Amino acid sequence: MGSVGQQQPKTAVPGPLDEVTAYVKAGVDGERMGACPFCQRVFMVLLIKSQLKLLKFKVITTNPAKPPPEFKALGLKHVPALIHGDDGFDALDDIIQYLDTNYPGGGLEYNNPDADLATKDFFSKFCFYIKAVNEDPSKLDQALKKLNIFLEKSLNITNGITNGDSHQDEGEEENANQAHIQYLCGNNLTHLDCEVLPKLQHLRVAAKALKNYDIPTDLRGFWRYLHAAYTHPVFVRTCPCDQEIILHWHDRPETPKLSHKKHSVIAKEKPKFSFDVPVHASVVTIIDES
Repeated sequence: MGSVGQQQPKTAVPGPLDEVTAYVKAGVDGERMGACPFCQRVFMVLLIKSQLKLLKFKVITTNPAKPPPEFKALGLKHVPALIHGDDGFDALDDIIQYLDTNYPGGGLEYNNPDADLATKDFFSKFCFYIKAVNEDPSKLDQALKKLNIFLEKSLNITNGITNGDSHQDEGEEENANQAHIQYLCGNNLTHLDCEVLPKLQHLRVAAKALKNYDIPTDLRGFWRYLHAAYTHPVFVRTCPCDQEIILHWHDRPETPKLSHKKHSVIAKEKPKFSFDVPVHASVVTIIDES
């Protein structure tokens, strides 16, 4: 970790046209955004805050193996990284803290221990599964079911109201409002969603491509949650294409490898994005024609 990334984030005095620069992993072509769930998390936070005119920012794709001169000047070594004036950070927690301290707002804060608990295991189980020789996905299945149980709570409320009396008292009206929750902690994206959703997309795409693993289609809450992400412009704009996700995991140690020919074909394909939800529709793949 770069020495600057270990500093305690300082409080700046941002001006009306103040701009921060985020550095994210570059893709195989050296220009488009590569696949890094931590980079996407920072990008999502910046985009949410910028849409509310809390800050202005730009994103630069970077190869960490060939960092730009400003990285060396500030002691940065990793992406994601954030540079603002003379301050630079390459520790993820420091970046998020800096943004929240200097540009507060955006509805990203949350306090939901149940959501934290429900989401804490799935990514480590995915990493173990995709690296392991063992083909048994049972521990990953269990972690996804745990997340799904949490996400299905509002569905259960919906069913209860739909099948009940049409006259609702005050308590039932409150439950009805809760029934429309789309994300982990409410109806807007929070820091937890910005952390979890990129990891879920990596799991979905990479596990299928490299291990032929399909997320069970009966996890209603899980797929409803992904559907909400796939219809949110912040997630869609910041999401790397399938090919970048596949190659990101292919290039990591101990993961299944593609043939050289297959690797080359994937790297040259037009960007595709798996934004389909099998519970509601057949497979739909978006292809970027630009």
